[in-house]
Amino acid sequence: MKRASQQQMEAAVASFKSSGLTQREFCLRENIKLPTFSYWYRKVNVFSATPVVRFTEVTAPLPSVGLEVVFPNGVTVRGIQDLYQIRQLI
Repeated sequence: MKRASQQQMEAAVASFKSSGLTQREFCLRENIKLPTFSYWYRKVNVFSATPVVRFTEVTAPLPSVGLEVVFPNGVTVRGIQDLYQIRQLI
C-alpha cells in the first residue's frame, strides 16, 4: 500500500480488528508494512480510548458536623465548616 491517508489507515485498523488475524498476517494479506500498520494501530486506539474517570462524587451517609484536620504531630481540629479556615490552619 503506498502512502495511505489517515482515513484509509483507520479503515484498515477497523478491518483488522474484525479479521481475527495477527497484525503480521493482516499486513501480508493487505500489503501494508508492519511498522506502518503498528504505528496507526496505536494511534487510532489512543484517540478512541475511553477517558479514565479520575474523580468520583462522594456523599456522606449522615449529615456532616464539619471537617476535621489532623496534623502530623497528632493534634486534631474538628468541626470546621469553611475550607478557608482549613487554609489558615495549614
